[in-house]
Amino acid sequence: MHKFKTFLLVPAIVVITAISFESIVMAAEVTRINKNRGLIVINGNKDDGFVMGATVCFYSSSGEEITCGKVQQTSGSYVTVKVNNRKAKQIRNGMEAQLSVEITDKGEGTDRQDCVDDSGCGDGGYCINGECQ
Repeated sequence: MHKFKTFLLVPAIVVITAISFESIVMAAEVTRINKNRGLIVINGNKDDGFVMGATVCFYSSSGEEITCGKVQQTSGSYVTVKVNNRKAKQIRNGMEAQLSVEITDKGEGTDRQDCVDDSGCGDGGYCINGECQ
């Protein structure tokens, strides 16, 4: 009787863990790759959290991180992610893609700079509608 309870308890724990883990980590799978442009298409969507500008990391089957990139295009059934084209050559169909949980410091470099002419925007910047570009 003790072995029978253990036999039923272990699969129950595995199923419960798998269900809760799936809801915590949003992951998708690579479906298409454009190695020359560094564009990776995954089977995620906006509802899974793959929104424009989000960081997505790609992992090998052993769990090793290959590279990360930004979401460029989203739709109801797929997401396109831009990565370095040299790193894109290491990515294969079926690899796992997960949203990155890194926290960025939004206070640095995102302040709007008001301007009247191009002189206030630095060496490479220019002024459009009172905002440095």
